Amino acid sequence: MSHLAETAAAVGDAESAAVLYRLLVPWKALNTADVPEGMRGSTSRYLGLLAVTMRRLDEAKQHFDDALAMNERMGARPWHAHTQADYARMLIARAARGDAERARALLDQAAATYRDVGMDAYAATASALAREAAVSTP
Repeated sequence: MSHLAETAAAVGDAESAAVLYRLLVPWKALNTADVPEGMRGSTSRYLGLLAVTMRRLDEAKQHFDDALAMNERMGARPWHAHTQADYARMLIARAARGDAERARALLDQAAATYRDVGMDAYAATASALAREAAVSTP
């Protein structure tokens, strides 16, 4: 279901996101796994993506915070960086007071982790988004 959650979020399908959210929320304190990759990080990351897709940003924030904590505890560095980048995108879109600064910090941290683990394309994307967020700040 993690792949479905990412797909629903990527295409902005709020109806599918709502169905997947209901199915995943009982598992929010656990990790997600699939056959080809093994562990895919905290289930709360996927709940955050789905909540953003449904425009439930307060819930998304909580899910991303939970995912960051779990991924950090486990040492799941790539999934921690993915969560930071997803969280930052939500903050940029929300554009509340302090969101741009927090988003840039999350993206800088994500880019550093991506570089450390050899995920250079993701690092470049996170760095570019951080620069864009800096330019768009009023």
